[in-house]
Amino acid sequence: MERITKKLHEIEKQYLELENGIIDYSNNTIKSPDLKKMGSKFGIYEQKGKKMMLRLKAVGGELSKENFKDLIAIMFKQDIPFLHLSTRQNYQLHEVDFDKVKSTIELCNSKKMYFRGGGGNTFRSILVSTYTGVDKKSNFDVTPYAKMIENEVFLIDKAFDFGRKLKIGFANSLEDEFVMAVQDMGFVAKEINGKRGFKVFAGGGMGRGSKIGHILIEFLPEEDLLRAVKAMIELFYDRGDRVNRMQARLRFLVEKMGIDGFRKLFMEYFNKETIDNGTIETVNYPDFISNLTKFDSNNSNDENYRQWTDLCVKETKFKDVVSLVLYVKNGDLSKEHAQKLANLLDEINAPLIRATINQNLVLPVVHNSALPYIYEFLNNEIPEIMSESFSIRGQIRACVGAKVCMIGVQDSVSVADAIGIELDNLAKQYPQYRKIIFKEAKNIRISGCPSSCAGIPVAPLGFIGLKRKINDVLTDCMQVYMGGILTESIQSLAFEIPNLIIPIDEVPVLVKRLFEDYLEMLQVYDLTFAQYMYERRLEEF
Repeated sequence: MERITKKLHEIEKQYLELENGIIDYSNNTIKSPDLKKMGSKFGIYEQKGKKMMLRLKAVGGELSKENFKDLIAIMFKQDIPFLHLSTRQNYQLHEVDFDKVKSTIELCNSKKMYFRGGGGNTFRSILVSTYTGVDKKSNFDVTPYAKMIENEVFLIDKAFDFGRKLKIGFANSLEDEFVMAVQDMGFVAKEINGKRGFKVFAGGGMGRGSKIGHILIEFLPEEDLLRAVKAMIELFYDRGDRVNRMQARLRFLVEKMGIDGFRKLFMEYFNKETIDNGTIETVNYPDFISNLTKFDSNNSNDENYRQWTDLCVKETKFKDVVSLVLYVKNGDLSKEHAQKLANLLDEINAPLIRATINQNLVLPVVHNSALPYIYEFLNNEIPEIMSESFSIRGQIRACVGAKVCMIGVQDSVSVADAIGIELDNLAKQYPQYRKIIFKEAKNIRISGCPSSCAGIPVAPLGFIGLKRKINDVLTDCMQVYMGGILTESIQSLAFEIPNLIIPIDEVPVLVKRLFEDYLEMLQVYDLTFAQYMYERRLEEF
């Protein structure tokens, strides 16, 4: 903590530079790109409407109950209307007034929620498997390792001065292994004869020139973890392209050298490093569990309650303890709803909350007997979360879109809403398939521009917003992508379908048609929607 405090003092002048930059921008003495250079390295960006977005990094999207309450208190103090859950498990404070940016940073820093990286050409937020530490099928808990890396890298200046961003992630099971294969550097928990370590991927990533990464190291002992990350930081700092931004991601260096050549170079850096791991603070789940609030009754005869638990509750490896998903529409949570949610955490004494890559929230440990109480609480206090739990629209992943984002081209949220209506209608037409449609809708991803915020490069069915002339009229359109799939047997990026650039109002119709065909296929074949879209990716449309 002392080292981080010292580093915060060192970068204080950069916070001041941003504050002065905001003033200059307000007075029209500098332009938007100049302001972006000052703020992006902290994950702070201008929004439409002369407001700012502050992206708070949280390793694996995890906040303690205390930090979640701290964050909400800051939102009320600073009059920040809502937070947005990003697809990289961040908590983004939206519509922050220009004159409150610096004070919001200081308030968050005082609660050990720091702004460094999270945007620009820096070491980005660390992705972590949502159910690590509690999942029945998982290897060891990877969150303590990821948090150690975050704390140590915070002190390495080179990690915040790359030619392009660097993203890493941690998975605690084979089920999430191939999510790590689309990171610049991915770590998958692995044990050999009781020895903990990681399978390491490198050179993956989404965006322009998306790639599935290569296995860099088959087994990295846990004691060498920081050494490996530091070696990659040094390598990328030295060898990353600082001239051609379009070729500046790590994956292009791997592609240029070939994985064997890159591995040789990486090992040269790795062998020179002598750094040791920082403190790895293991999570005491038994203590958490013993303190969970236990309720007298854990039964309910309500059919909606049974459906809710079927959709939102996941068993854990602990007796009488479950994980609970809270579906948040568009990933947007108002400060008022967040406060009510914090009150619920107090009532059930849930110690942690995690943001997911699907822009929802998860309570990793909840006593099973608390579920009826939670169900009634949400129905009465935050009905929007409850209705979203049953909504097919709630499963569809969309970025914030052109109404908010400065580089957005199309309103991805509205497109997702329209698709949700079509799929809800389809589910009413075929109620026997509603659960399947609900489950598979998570494979639909919509982005308002060519950026990869919604994960289009790995989407089974994806849409990217653009404008095209149709019959000499500039028209709001979407480019269609199909076939992204990451499983143990198949790893494929999504294919851009060349002849499928369609007007926005045709997108919901196409999605409904594809789902109708998929449901028909289920009469003959047992396959997921991702597998179905992979098979259809090369068809003519």
